[in-house]
Amino acid sequence: MKKTISIVVIVLLALLAVWYIFIHSPAKFDTKPYDVKIDSLQHNIDSLAVENIQLEAAIEVLEDDNDYLVDKVVNLNNKVVYLKDDLKDAKDALKYTPTQVDSFFIAKYPNEYLLVSQDTTQLPLEVSKAVVVDIKEGETNKSIVVAQDSIIMTLDEVVKNREEVISLLRDKEAKYILIDKDKSGQIDNYKMQVTGLKTDIKKTEKRLKINRFQKLALGAAIIGLLIVK
Repeated sequence: MKKTISIVVIVLLALLAVWYIFIHSPAKFDTKPYDVKIDSLQHNIDSLAVENIQLEAAIEVLEDDNDYLVDKVVNLNNKVVYLKDDLKDAKDALKYTPTQVDSFFIAKYPNEYLLVSQDTTQLPLEVSKAVVVDIKEGETNKSIVVAQDSIIMTLDEVVKNREEVISLLRDKEAKYILIDKDKSGQIDNYKMQVTGLKTDIKKTEKRLKINRFQKLALGAAIIGLLIVK
């Protein structure tokens, strides 16, 4: 009876050892969920990178536009300087001769001089010269005002463009922050994968040691079974 029990025990132990060595397979660390998360984060990073490229293109367009506007302001300022010089020159008309005064009005109002008129109104020479000065100053001041209004409008456009550039740069910075966050998420998932795989390696090493022991035990069990028989 005892011999039979011993045989049964040895057989059970042998079967258990065979099952553990050749059949039993402990669950391995699953990297797929982490790979999926890493790929998802990479997709977000790529999308944000494309959006930033588009923002950079928009910023470049605005900056080119502002370069043009700044050049326009410089040219308008130069024009105002020249016009102010013309304003000073307007008073030169006070030195006009009667012929020069007549020439000015004939050039200024050619169509009116062609009309036949019975008007014999005559202005004193000094009054006529003062009128010439007033006309020249009025026209020059009008041109100065137009140029200065254009400068103001152009500078407003420059300011608006710069505000838009600042807004786009903030959007770009926010996307870079999100990219960094997603990259950190990828690193965290890589670290978890490494940790899990290291744990698997340790388990495998431990299993190999146990397997060696169990093989010895199985061999001993077989020898024992032979002896018992």
